[in-house]
Amino acid sequence: MKKILIAFIFLILPFGPVSAQMFAINVEAPPELTVTVKTGGVLDFETVLQNNSYDILLDDPKTEIISIEGQKNKSVEVTISAQDLMLDASNTIPYTLGAAYANQGRENIEDAITFNGNTAIFEVNGQGSQNDSSNDTGNSSAPGGGGGGSTATAYVYIYGGIEVGNVKAGKYKGQITISVTYTN
Repeated sequence: MKKILIAFIFLILPFGPVSAQMFAINVEAPPELTVTVKTGGVLDFETVLQNNSYDILLDDPKTEIISIEGQKNKSVEVTISAQDLMLDASNTIPYTLGAAYANQGRENIEDAITFNGNTAIFEVNGQGSQNDSSNDTGNSSAPGGGGGGSTATAYVYIYGGIEVGNVKAGKYKGQITISVTYTN
């Protein structure tokens, strides 16, 4: 029995946990757009064993959700960039990121359209908070920068996967930056 237990321990040793792997979410947007991280602000892969992969899919509760409130029917450009997921300069974990958006005013992954690459351009459509005013004064400080008109909300979903090889155990961290701007 001792031989089996010792053999089992040696089998599992190379597959030790690699503590936590996570990306912090950072948002950059002009003041005329209201961009809010609706979830925890961290794409967290938690503890993963060495020589394994882990995926957070679009429909996973760990998917990060960002809302973009802006002038209805005006196009926005959303660009996603990420740093390496690293423990230190010589210990990194390969990753893939995915992103999708839903621009029909509902936070619903069934409406989601995947990004083609790391950038998507789409209109902010659907139902948002209605700031319609029959006496529109053209005040450019209104949400969406369009002067007191209607606003709407779109949603961006961030998800991805990691491949944990035979790497040093520890907390691997990175940052995902989401830049949102109006297009001309």
